[in-house]
Amino acid sequence: MFATFMQKKYAWPLLVFLATLPAFFFLLKPGYYNMHDDMQMIRQLEMEKCLQDGQIPCRWSPDLGYGYGYPLFNFYPPLPYFVGQIYRTLGFSFVNTVKLVALTQIVLSALFIYLLATNLFGKLGGFISALFYTYAPYHALNIYVRGAMNEAWAAVFFPLIFYFAKKLIEQNKTKHLLGLSLSFTGLLLSHNPMALTFSPFLLAWCLYFLFQKKFCFKTLISLALSACLSLALSAFYTLPVFFETKYVQIESMFQNYYHYSAHFTSLYQLFISRFWSDGASIWGPNDGMSFQLGYLHWFLPLLIIIFYLITRLKNKNPSQKLLLPTLLAMAGFLAAFMTHQRSVIFWKILPIIQKVQFPWRFLNHSVFLFSLSLGILPFLLSLLKIKKIYQKACLALVLVLVFVLNLNYFHPLISGPITDQQKFAGLAWTNQITSGIYDYLPKTASTAAKGPAQDYIDDVSPPETQYTLSGAKKGTDWLFFNLNLQSSAKATLPLLAFPGFEVKDNFQIINFDIEPDLGRLVLDLTAGQHQIYVKLKNTPIRTLSNSLSLLAWLFVSAFGLKSLCKNPKSKK
Repeated sequence: MFATFMQKKYAWPLLVFLATLPAFFFLLKPGYYNMHDDMQMIRQLEMEKCLQDGQIPCRWSPDLGYGYGYPLFNFYPPLPYFVGQIYRTLGFSFVNTVKLVALTQIVLSALFIYLLATNLFGKLGGFISALFYTYAPYHALNIYVRGAMNEAWAAVFFPLIFYFAKKLIEQNKTKHLLGLSLSFTGLLLSHNPMALTFSPFLLAWCLYFLFQKKFCFKTLISLALSACLSLALSAFYTLPVFFETKYVQIESMFQNYYHYSAHFTSLYQLFISRFWSDGASIWGPNDGMSFQLGYLHWFLPLLIIIFYLITRLKNKNPSQKLLLPTLLAMAGFLAAFMTHQRSVIFWKILPIIQKVQFPWRFLNHSVFLFSLSLGILPFLLSLLKIKKIYQKACLALVLVLVFVLNLNYFHPLISGPITDQQKFAGLAWTNQITSGIYDYLPKTASTAAKGPAQDYIDDVSPPETQYTLSGAKKGTDWLFFNLNLQSSAKATLPLLAFPGFEVKDNFQIINFDIEPDLGRLVLDLTAGQHQIYVKLKNTPIRTLSNSLSLLAWLFVSAFGLKSLCKNPKSKK
């Protein structure tokens, strides 16, 4: 009966989903949990406010920086919060939305690597890869300890990118080109450093399959077009990151504690340690968090490499099927090497990868490559010429050990009941709007705010100036008020100067000064009635990036609708 069920089309994906249940069981419970990046709820709130206010794409987050705002989503990847907004639209609380975004990440990453590994190794191999990918300790670290939702979501797209790249090289169809473009767009909108460090592995993957078939110039053109389309789809985000980062203070994100040289791992941490805690990454081997690969996650890929090499040394012709998983396993160890102090020479030669901040982020790639390589296990056991019952017993033992060794990591160390109202009030609110206050702080400010911003006017000089304020209202990237001054004065607004801000007085654009301390907008106004409207406008690069993305998404949507509307009979 079970065998009959497993032959059905959706049986194996359903089994993969059921196998992920223990990994996200905690996320189904009431309450919330402590995480390093405890900004998930406030970022979701800022995204929601932007969308409701018509600020699309979201660039200015009004509550952050002690209420002065700063251009968070102009530089911070937005995709997890787009996903979160789906759940918010369905009526879920912010607390539950954050957990559902994490749950969705766990399920999708398992299903997508199953899709890829099944294409390479068959359904059983796909299931094994999905299980290893789901229950990698580093996966649990990202979700339950670090709360690194963007980095975790990058791992969702690794297998999809590999899958569509392979399909495009083999068949060169438009649907595969679009699939590859959308997948890489997902990676770009999830985590820039992961896209940067994943690209060399993607290049090697493409070269492998290009060499497997007769060289075709059209295939190279399709790969190049896919890359261009990815850049166009994500242009609304990637172009401002590339051209406007010079306007914000990001130096603190790569200095002192955040310098890459302070966060290398040791061999003991990678291969031996079973330590698990929610502390910080620090200089040396005594980190407060775990960087283990997982015993089975590295030991079995090592066995694959050894088996392949022994077969070669004995002058035997190893099965062609073993070559790819062997190369994947070797690439996984290469990624692990990049987390170790011995790789520092590469970090110095290639300063661009220093933007990763933490070398141990390469573990994300190791986990993916190792998990994918392990899809070959059923075939490898078949080569050993042992009875099928023993082959099944070995596989069952491996799968059981994956759960036994790693399941205990898939829950938070500290959790408890909390509501949206509690998280967005009092000290909890203050902690969120001031956390990372120097991240993306405009360079017009010499220091970050030490106290909360006022609603519409922070300061009037001279201070004895008499004025009345009326008709005041504001949104995420704009504010409006009527101001009646009894005498000429300078009005300091609770907004930080950033390229694109435009000020109008009685419908006429006026100049503004920039206060040198916090970098606030300062208006030099005469006595009388003023109608002030301040709005963050698009710079030329934002206008260009928005237009590129709009055209690209319209193209992809039109193609998708055309495919859906095709009459199946017309194909016959």
